[in-house]
Amino acid sequence: MIKENVLDEEGFVTDPSLWTDELSRKMAEEQFNLVLTELHIQTIRFVREYYLKWETVPMMKTIREHFKMESEQLDEMFKRGKSSSRGVICKLGGLPKMLCIASGC
Repeated sequence: MIKENVLDEEGFVTDPSLWTDELSRKMAEEQFNLVLTELHIQTIRFVREYYLKWETVPMMKTIREHFKMESEQLDEMFKRGKSSSRGVICKLGGLPKMLCIASGC
């Protein structure tokens, strides 16, 4: 179970500095019925680091090229229902809520 006040009522991290790999794993299981592999975590960390450097979420092409994967593989890993891969990665990475919503989560 995730500690109270770490997530808002919609399951977004309230303070990006509270984010951890473990929080990401718990969010993935509870919100998306998704068990994260090491590749999931590496992808989430890459997007977080990109955000911290550039203050935006990388394009899907940038993520795919960095990990040398196809769109279908990335979608299979992260896309859930109406939430885009990019949006799910953003949310699981504890990035700002409005940025995640704009990214498709």
